[in-house]
Amino acid sequence: MSRLNVFKKITLICIGIFLLIINYPATIIKAADANTDFQNALATTPKGLAWRDDDFTVADFAKAYQNRVANGTSDGNNSNTLVAQNASRTNNAKITQSTNPNTPNTSVIQMTNATWQTGAVWGNMANDNYFDTTHEQTASMWIYFGRVSGVTPADGMAFVLHNDPNGGDSIALSGDGIPVNGQSLGVWGADWQIKNDRPEQLSKTAIQKSWALEFDTFSNFETSNITGEGNTFDNTISSNLQRSDQHIAANYPADPTIYTNGTGNSGRNYFTMAHKQPNIFSTYATPPTNLVDSKWHHITIKWTPINDASGNLSYAYNDKNPTTGTPLTPQAQETYLIDLPKLGITSTNKKLYWGFTGSTGKNYQNNLIVFESIPSFVDAEAKSAVYDDTQGGTQITNSNNLVDPNADIRYTYSLNYKGWTRTWNNINALMKVPDNVTFTSGTITYPESSTNKNPRPIPAEVFSNVTNSQLEYLLPEGLDPDSRNAQIELKGHTVTKAPTQLTVPSVHSSFEGDNLITGADTQAFKIRARKLSLESSSPNPITLKPHESTTVPGKVTYVGTGSVPSFTTMNVYQTLNGTTTNLGKIVDSSGNFNLNFNADQLNKINTLSFYVTDSLGNTSNSITRQINVGGLLSFGYIQDQVLFKPTNGSFGNQIIPRKDNWQIDVVDSREMGSNWTVQAKASDLILTEDLQTPLKGNLIYRDSSGKDHNLLNNAINVATHTKDIEESQTKNITDSWTTNSGILLSMENGNVEGSYQGEIQWILLDSIPNI
Repeated sequence: MSRLNVFKKITLICIGIFLLIINYPATIIKAADANTDFQNALATTPKGLAWRDDDFTVADFAKAYQNRVANGTSDGNNSNTLVAQNASRTNNAKITQSTNPNTPNTSVIQMTNATWQTGAVWGNMANDNYFDTTHEQTASMWIYFGRVSGVTPADGMAFVLHNDPNGGDSIALSGDGIPVNGQSLGVWGADWQIKNDRPEQLSKTAIQKSWALEFDTFSNFETSNITGEGNTFDNTISSNLQRSDQHIAANYPADPTIYTNGTGNSGRNYFTMAHKQPNIFSTYATPPTNLVDSKWHHITIKWTPINDASGNLSYAYNDKNPTTGTPLTPQAQETYLIDLPKLGITSTNKKLYWGFTGSTGKNYQNNLIVFESIPSFVDAEAKSAVYDDTQGGTQITNSNNLVDPNADIRYTYSLNYKGWTRTWNNINALMKVPDNVTFTSGTITYPESSTNKNPRPIPAEVFSNVTNSQLEYLLPEGLDPDSRNAQIELKGHTVTKAPTQLTVPSVHSSFEGDNLITGADTQAFKIRARKLSLESSSPNPITLKPHESTTVPGKVTYVGTGSVPSFTTMNVYQTLNGTTTNLGKIVDSSGNFNLNFNADQLNKINTLSFYVTDSLGNTSNSITRQINVGGLLSFGYIQDQVLFKPTNGSFGNQIIPRKDNWQIDVVDSREMGSNWTVQAKASDLILTEDLQTPLKGNLIYRDSSGKDHNLLNNAINVATHTKDIEESQTKNITDSWTTNSGILLSMENGNVEGSYQGEIQWILLDSIPNI
């Protein structure tokens, strides 16, 4: 008996659609135009997303200043002559593409690449690229800080969340419109006035209503030689700070309380800045650490809402290998409590702009970014599991991690789409083959597909064309709100011979689609040492006709060292349906033997296992087979959730048809002419919101003559069939149902608006009952 949830939706929907298309110019650069380090960055770029031109906004700094002037917020510290003569007034961020042949179609942002630059790139909120504070969000990316030969690296980048009035054009701006470079990283306030001792003069120039996580590659702790260029923010971060040290830290740039005034030479004012939960990188540490190493490093940023006013934001730095994608223990990680009202979150606005800023001063470096996931586009997860089918499908875990040589092994991957504004398509599965395992076949299943819910075989060439120990397979369908799950199953076996214990390592598999790249790691396990290796060429299962006998062949091989023991002295042990028998010395001199079964020894369904021992106490692996006599009758794939069409407007008496095609399969491998019947019985439907309010109505079965049968707590015949072919036959019982027959919903007046759910029980009988 199988159970199936019925999910009835009653909805009144009013939808307004507003379409806003904004074209933002993107500056495209070529690797040949940049320095050697920049070319190295593009040539070693890890796999990332290729996003559309309008997915991100390259901020317009001139427009940002015009907006501040227009709304009367162009105040705070002005620049000075020393700063103004060097500063770039344009956005230096540029968009290009990876030149790594292994990662084509990967978009790359170059934030800075010379002195006195400022850059800013933001998600385009008009194109649904935003940070939603009401949901869990994940943003993952690769960042690159490149050391240019002969140049001290500076200053870094910042990951920023904000609701600045300048939106997608936001940048830290002095009162007279100069983008704030150097220690500001384009987000913190401008400390450019040596006569100013008021912190609000700095906070007004920062990106407003913002929170920033900085990756600061230059220590600014000058307090004696104050020039007005801003070089003091890091003075209080650590008492042992060295000039070459770098750090990751966070705070609210527009909060004046984070800036503390001090005085230096000739009474000149400067400000230090509070750094929340800093992680310091130092070449003086043991072992030495360094943000700027001309290598790509992965960052995962996760948001977990607590309530309408707060949430936790965590980051993990250097948590993935850029070449293999394998997870690493993060080099640095922290969790911050975020005060959302400080970021302009209200009861009517739950969204934030998100993106990166970066800057340089007298010194510079290459600052680059590659996005791997975009929070509001797609959120999905991949999970893996490993099963030992020789032991009845037992899951392999840390506490159950020992299998035999030549064991039937099954790896599964489950891809689960969570949301949000886009679908996940063109998913390329890159599935690593671990050492000491061979995959021979596989399937993919979409349980919620509107066209085909059955397992589909993965083409044989995927398993024959293994490159770099990796299977590559482009999934036939994407995932979206209507079809959220894909289940991949890979079948194979462990190595045949294991004279010593072997390890099957954990491997990382990657699933790379148009709007998300994610992955999963598999369970590691051990293969126990066996000096005797046992194989059988018999199929599994073995299917027999009634009254038919069978022979199951076996072959034992010695895989130990030294002289080979005599095969003819070995004993074969057989267990059939729970009864173990020592068959004695039935192995010939070549290691071959047969297990013979007469028809009167066999039930309809039989479980057989067998193994071999020698006189030295060695035991072979065990082989398991199922023997089916006369074939089997069983349910195949059963859809675990089915829907009826939404009803809009009046809730009058009506018959509601099914939504999409239902999939209820019966598999029959018995003789041609065998019969079966499926019955269905339904429960009441109740309102999902309170799990109490019943639906006024019930499920019915309408037969081909148009007669209705009440399914409420009443088992009714809904399908019958007589097998009409010799081969195994799979039938979907709903194939013969029309939009006006089969299981339907009879609904009465006066129902509460909402979604309703209930349960169907399916019953399979191996005959056609008398009517």
